[in-house]
Amino acid sequence: MNESRDPSRDPLKSLFEEAAAAGRARASYASAGEISARGRHVHRRRLAVLAVGACLVVGGGGAALVTLLPGSSQPVAPATSPSVSGPAPASTTATLPPPTGSSSGVTTSPPPPTPPSTAATTAPPGRTP
Repeated sequence: MNESRDPSRDPLKSLFEEAAAAGRARASYASAGEISARGRHVHRRRLAVLAVGACLVVGGGGAALVTLLPGSSQPVAPATSPSVSGPAPASTTATLPPPTGSSSGVTTSPPPPTPPSTAATTAPPGRTP
């Protein structure tokens, strides 16, 4: 198995040498402009990947924050809904009978309730609104 062959007469070696010579003859270096264009392309691609990654991180973090925040899982009924178990509330507008000698039928209603002022409780200490 250990036959000694003459390396100068090896047909496979000579074919590889011919292929290498043909490849060297056709090969050329890229110009500086082509190399710069490739670099700019790679740079733009990296920036795009970083921007997409940042958007995914921010969006995923926001979604995780929303799901982890404490909050009621049941919807809250509006404050003006009537109570089902109690009696119906009385009307807040009163219709007065017309005064004697008048047939205009004027109705009056009491002024709406005013909410309590919260300006004093929201101002920081030492400052007045």
